[in-house]
Amino acid sequence: MTSLNLPDEFWLEDAGLDDNQDEGRHIYSVSQLNGDIRLILEDNFTPVWVEGEISTLRTPASGHSYFTLKDERSQLKAVLFRRQRLGLQYQPQEGDRVLCSGRISLYEPRGEYQVIVTTLELQGLGGLWRAFTELKNRLEREGLFKPERKKKIPLLPRTLALITSATGAAVHDILQVIRRRFAGVEIIIVPVMVQGERAAGEIVAALKLVNSFRQKQIDTVILTRGGGSYEDLQAFNDEQVARAIAACTIPLISAVGHEIDFTIADFVADLRAPTPSAAAELVIANHSEMIDRLHHLHQRLSQIGRYRIIQERRRLQMLALALERGGETVSRKHQAFSELKTRFRTAMLSRLRLVRQNLEIREYRLAQTSPLFRIKPLFAEIDLIEQMLGQTMRHLLSANRQRITALSDRLKASSPLAVLARGYTVVEKVENDKVVSKSSDLTVGDQLHLRLHQGQAWCRVEKVSNK
Repeated sequence: MTSLNLPDEFWLEDAGLDDNQDEGRHIYSVSQLNGDIRLILEDNFTPVWVEGEISTLRTPASGHSYFTLKDERSQLKAVLFRRQRLGLQYQPQEGDRVLCSGRISLYEPRGEYQVIVTTLELQGLGGLWRAFTELKNRLEREGLFKPERKKKIPLLPRTLALITSATGAAVHDILQVIRRRFAGVEIIIVPVMVQGERAAGEIVAALKLVNSFRQKQIDTVILTRGGGSYEDLQAFNDEQVARAIAACTIPLISAVGHEIDFTIADFVADLRAPTPSAAAELVIANHSEMIDRLHHLHQRLSQIGRYRIIQERRRLQMLALALERGGETVSRKHQAFSELKTRFRTAMLSRLRLVRQNLEIREYRLAQTSPLFRIKPLFAEIDLIEQMLGQTMRHLLSANRQRITALSDRLKASSPLAVLARGYTVVEKVENDKVVSKSSDLTVGDQLHLRLHQGQAWCRVEKVSNK
């Protein structure tokens, strides 16, 4: 067992209370207390070996890896700095169970203690997580998770099938909720094993059996079990179970484990419920709520019906009145239309004659004032200007080409690439891309980036000399 070297202020020499409690007490600021606790942790827990499963892994642009080590009951913050991570053969992955060594420290700004990892070894339990991820990605690519293939859950099913353990707590929770909310639903319990080697096969068989119950007219299926460890839920991460759920023609709700648990069955099912009780509440509407809703719909339907009857009665009255006066109105409209047609034809013919006369007058005036006789003398002047412009442009282009050639020669002479071509090299530190100009800037083990005239190279410093 590790002993802690706590400062004297952490111990009470006398269990009794002083008459004057303010005398001799030491008051810390938050920063001072966090600093002292950090020193205590670093002095008493270095080095330390910790085994756990990696979760919430993230590696930002800095290259440091931040993650959480967890087991069934607790979790611990961890950080793996970039330099140590690059030196490891194994790179951390989400869900892997690992063994790591490092030192315990306290991140003072947030008052969180963490393990600063120096070595990291894979322990091999991450295979379940990787298998889960690979199967999930493959089924997602096949389209088994698409929203458009999911069926709508009936509002009030007549017959409900429960696929679960007959002795588990899940079936009792669901039956209790259903009896409380709406007792008139017929329930068929299909008992299966929900964990172990035989569980997946029994679940697949139960789904096929329920899907074949045509005479029972099953409206909804609930596939459920209570909470458990990640390994206990593996039957619901089985590929055959997932495909059996996808093949089920009856709307299916998945309610596996606790609210934080997710399985492949949850993604394939038509609806995912966080708990078995929540699944029952989703599928069975409350009796009183249904009665209130039906009463409300009845009132709305009655109001809409009365309103439509009044509207149609008024419309029929207006139509009857229009039919009585319709003959006289149609005759007057027909006579007015004939008069308008005659007036429109006369006006159009008159307008066309006037437009034709104006067009003839403008054509004559345009012919008398044609600019062609003034344009012809300008053609020779345009040709002369064009020749002069061509000569000027050729002269300017020649002068600019010579100037550009001279500037290019001067640029090539002063280019750093020309210096590199003579055998020189630009040396930069990999960690900060800083150019190295003297040996005092280097230490043994530094990673260097060399820029050559052609290509690049990376190397490490083995020896440094100031000569």
